[in-house]
Formats: sequence, C-alpha cells, structure tokens
Amino acid sequence: MKITVVGCGNAFSDDNFNQSFLLEENGRKMLIDCGYQVPLALRMNRIDFREINDIYISHLHADHIGGLEYFAFQRYDWVNKPRSAPANAPKLIGNEELLKNLWEKSLRGGLESMEGFVSTINTFFHVDPIEPNQPFEWQGWTVNLVQQIHIMSGSVIMPSFGLIFEQQGHKSVYFVTDSQHCSPRQTEDFYNKADIIFQDAEFAGIDTSQPESPEHARFKFGSGVHANYAQLAGYPSANSIKLGSEIKAKMWLSHYQDFVPKGQDMFGNSIDWDKEIKKDGFAGRVKMGQTFKI
Repeated sequence: MKITVVGCGNAFSDDNFNQSFLLEENGRKMLIDCGYQVPLALRMNRIDFREINDIYISHLHADHIGGLEYFAFQRYDWVNKPRSAPANAPKLIGNEELLKNLWEKSLRGGLESMEGFVSTINTFFHVDPIEPNQPFEWQGWTVNLVQQIHIMSGSVIMPSFGLIFEQQGHKSVYFVTDSQHCSPRQTEDFYNKADIIFQDAEFAGIDTSQPESPEHARFKFGSGVHANYAQLAGYPSANSIKLGSEIKAKMWLSHYQDFVPKGQDMFGNSIDWDKEIKKDGFAGRVKMGQTFKI
C-alpha cells in the first residue's frame, strides 16, 4: 500500500491545509478525511480527484468534511440527472451514526435541493456505513475503526474514529485522525498494536524562551482538542502521559498548529521543530507530498 500525505497541520491556513492522507492499493484510491482545502491540496500534489474511489470521514469538523460538496458537485451526473449516485461517484465510508449526522447536520443544507427535486446523500455518494465495533475490508486490508475523543465548542464531546489497517505479511498502520491525547487505556493498546502511527499534534502552547531544562521548553497552553506536542513528548510541565520510547520511535507527527507561524512556538519564539522531534525520539514529521510504502 502506498500512502501519500495530501495535507497536514494548520487546518485553516493556506500553506498546509488539513490532515489528509491518500491510500493506493491495487489501482484503488482512498482519501482519509476531506477538508475544505483538500481540492487545492490534491491539485498541488498532482492528484486527479476524479480518480479517488473512496473517501473516509473520521468526524464532523469543517476541516475534515468541507471538501465533500466539491466532490458531490464535480462528480454529479449533470447530463442524466440521476436520483441515485452515478457510477463515477465516490464511495463514502464512516461510522453509520456519523454518516447520518453528516447529512443532517452538514451536507443537507447545501445539497438537498437539486434541479427541483429533493436529494439525499445517496444522490452524490455510494454510502458505506460501518456499524459500531465492526471492521471493514479494503483491498485486502482489514480496517478497524477506533473510537476516540474530540471536543467541540462548549466542551461537547464529539465522536471521532481513527483507523488501523492490518494485513498479514504487512506492517499495521494506525491513523489517529485528529483527536486529543487521552488516557493510556483509550489509546495505548492501539499504539502498541501498530507498527506505524500517524499522529496529529498541536505544535503550539510551548514557550521556548522559558525552558524547564536544557532539553525541554515549558508547556503553557493546550486547546484540549488535539494532542499537544509537549504532551506526546513527555514534557514535565505538560502533566502528560509518558509514551514509551518504542511508541514514539514509530510515530510520525502531523504538524497541526492553528494560526501559529511555521518555525515558531505559540509565543513567537523561533524553534527548529524537526530538530526537536528528533531529539525527543519520534520517527519524524510528515510533510505534504511525502510517501510511504507499507
């Protein structure tokens, strides 16, 4: 399986778009999450959106679903005006309750009325709802949904579903898909199970002008929405879960730092994040266009 980093970190910037990955296996392509900047990110990576067969949605934030209307309109059969998804429509995969909410709370407002008829989500996508605690198969891989915690405004807990891909004879891959860092009882079993981990991390909330020690800066703020770098790295000031060195060594971080300039901490101090990542024992930081063969 080939994995391409389509966009990562800075969910609302013009530089890196949102955290999305493109998987390719046996001629079929799956996009993991489809934020509103994904169409532009695909063009920058010279990926034809018309060749994407499947789209997986992990949760209902704009930076994960915002591009779906683009796919719906661009892939809709305007000539024949079908009442169900045409042959070239992508398959939409996700937790069954999440997909139901996706239509009712998001896509319905922009897509319900087309050409004088009332449409449904099945007008634009081949919908593949996954029941709770049930895996699905994709091109020879068994894929398990991992329910995680993601907090929305007002501290309402929002379900979010990561993915673990497994196939005999291949390394297992865990896409954490943009959720906060939780207790070891929630995530560490999956961290241990996976051979490669793609983990989002807020590269913010760290004041490098006030180091707690020569090795670490001081953790001063976390949004409570995403995993924070200081927590994952184990800074004493972050009151964090201590990830084992063997877990960090297989963890690739997506640089997710809303509104924080590259090469800086949240307080405007310069910092070499790649150097910091290597020092703290992580596998590395993913960059747009980077590929992995599993």
